[in-house]
Amino acid sequence: MNNMLACPSCGLDETESIVHFDSYILRCAACGEAIVATSFMAMLESDHAFSAFADPGPGKHLAPEMLIARGPLRQIATTISGAASNGTLIRLIPEPKD
Repeated sequence: MNNMLACPSCGLDETESIVHFDSYILRCAACGEAIVATSFMAMLESDHAFSAFADPGPGKHLAPEMLIARGPLRQIATTISGAASNGTLIRLIPEPKD
């Protein structure tokens, strides 16, 4: 990965994508430090497919029952925003492309 995204706290260069309220955040997969953030609205027009899960915490495995939505981001964005609007952290996992 690009060293520009290395965690300033622990130096790891692995990130996780999180939606919190109306923010899209890349955080360190080890310690959870926020590395960069933007508005989730900036992402809404994407046709890339994602799975959205209630986030169990940095680096923790996702259980199937934590699934909130799956599909192209533009189609599941309202569901994600609704789940994140109460402060729940939502982890986005990109689906493999065909």
